[in-house]
Amino acid sequence: MSLIRLLKKKFYKISQSNKCKNFDSHWYIRFGWLNEPLNNQNQLTHLFEIHSPQKFTFADCFYIQNDDRHFIFFEEVDDQHPVGFLSVLEIFKDGRSTEPQTILKLDYHLSYPCVFKVENDWYMIPETSANKTVELWKCKDFPMQWEKHSNLLEGIEAVDTTPFYHEGMWYLFTSTRRNCKKFGDRLDLFYTHNILQPDWKEHPKNPVCTGQQQFRMAGKPFVYDGKLVRPSQDSLKRYGGNIELKEIIQLSPSEYHEQLLEVIVPHWNNADDGCHTINAENNFVVLDAIRLTPKM
Repeated sequence: MSLIRLLKKKFYKISQSNKCKNFDSHWYIRFGWLNEPLNNQNQLTHLFEIHSPQKFTFADCFYIQNDDRHFIFFEEVDDQHPVGFLSVLEIFKDGRSTEPQTILKLDYHLSYPCVFKVENDWYMIPETSANKTVELWKCKDFPMQWEKHSNLLEGIEAVDTTPFYHEGMWYLFTSTRRNCKKFGDRLDLFYTHNILQPDWKEHPKNPVCTGQQQFRMAGKPFVYDGKLVRPSQDSLKRYGGNIELKEIIQLSPSEYHEQLLEVIVPHWNNADDGCHTINAENNFVVLDAIRLTPKM
């Protein structure tokens, strides 16, 4: 870690101790349709917001368009269920949204509902590291009914696993805790030809990235300003502090290379203290952020 970043982190922790005394915080969702595909941070300023009525957690948001309807899948936390669970709501272009509906609630923590399509079916890889699995779920009746398809990986602590189809191969981007202190200290890749009947192979360069809390996935790869980027969490100052956009320079079964392109910081509102998941598709964008509110 550079000296400048270390000093910034120490300064943040000192100021954060004062914030904890005077502010409550909660994760919420920001979304909107843009005039053009996402290519600069200024487009993130004027977006619609969705907050939990009780200021609980709405986070890890993923967007899906199914026919002519638009949905956000996300992690929800409330005071009734001891661990995170998964919900969905429908959104509209005037900023309205339906009430959240629970789609998956288990006895272990669930988050990061990464929904994607294979041929004509919807699938989801939720974050299930508490169960030491990477699980694949299939949608039986969109968007509400899901059933377990298979375990993609077992006996592994892996978070925010994200599939990506590239040049005839399925890749899993994930962060494990193998030989490191915290999730996000390393990025691992696995690959296979068929994600539904996989024969997973570890990327020979694993870990393809190593550092300090800057490599945990923060959403699906997407095109940003004409470049293919991988969003990742920058949790140096705090968990979910900023989002880094890493340009994918090379991706194959034998090579991987990325470079930092840009850092997204929550400058759109002085009351926001972090962001850690973003998904962009065509001219739509959704991300989460943490809002500070004065204690009553």
